[in-house]
Amino acid sequence: MKKPAWSLLFFTSGSSGKVRRVSLTTPFIFVVSVFMLLGVLGLGRCVYFASSYGLAKLKMYFSLKENLQLKAEVNFFSKYSHEKLFNLDKLVSFENKTRLKFGMDCVSEDVRKVGVGGMPSDNDLVLATLEDPVLMKADAVREDILALLRKVRLEDTTFGTMASQVDRQLVVWSQRPAVSPVWGRLTSGFGYRVHPFTGYTVLHAGIDISNQIGTPVRCTADGIVSFVGYKDYFGNLVQVSHPASGFKTMFGHLNKAAVVEGQGVKRGDIIGYLGNSGRSTGPHLHYEIHKLSDIVNPIDFILPADTMID
Repeated sequence: MKKPAWSLLFFTSGSSGKVRRVSLTTPFIFVVSVFMLLGVLGLGRCVYFASSYGLAKLKMYFSLKENLQLKAEVNFFSKYSHEKLFNLDKLVSFENKTRLKFGMDCVSEDVRKVGVGGMPSDNDLVLATLEDPVLMKADAVREDILALLRKVRLEDTTFGTMASQVDRQLVVWSQRPAVSPVWGRLTSGFGYRVHPFTGYTVLHAGIDISNQIGTPVRCTADGIVSFVGYKDYFGNLVQVSHPASGFKTMFGHLNKAAVVEGQGVKRGDIIGYLGNSGRSTGPHLHYEIHKLSDIVNPIDFILPADTMID
């Protein structure tokens, strides 16, 4: 049986149209089919590459836009961290000045560096290999912020400790005798003298300040009234304890007291009025200061009138 053959028919237009027939062999048809298939595949690859290129360009556009936004955020956080670090440095300077003012040791600069160390993390290694400027700066800003947080935590601790110590020191200072209890003329100082009644040389454990009867006598430091009453030699006596500083002040020969035992008093409060009670040769105040078990010279604890106390 004869194999079927493929043919192409070509027609010419017009009234005298002709028909031409071209026979197609199987190899020819195969070759043409192969080329057509390759053409379709090539066209498909062109379409694929064109679309991939377009998507890549679109992704690059959004990446550049995101990169610009990231750079802006990195710059913002960098500026923010530097501003906060500047404010923290001012706070540290204030703390150091306050510590010096109150006689406390400053925190060592080595301690304030709050250094960290150890093996680099995987992220550090990746960033080191990429060497992208934005990523490197972002990592530097991250380290700055972490360092800032460490310094803030340290400052919170040291400043809080300092504030507590300052509060305690202020209480001690407020309970340290620092002013004259009464205005007047100093008639007898601290030390050994001939006693006006016995004629023997004995220790005068305080100072005598003379003025008119009824002149207000004021407390010389914050404290608690521990005794109000009459005692031999002292006459009407007010005694004030200052437990935070370890001092005790005594005000003798009063005309009368203006406080009661157990009462809390402040520096400058009126505790009584100058008088001539007890063993006295005339109106005056006998003022003593005791530091724990020692008797001290009150003159050493009377600051000049123009000195600020509180």
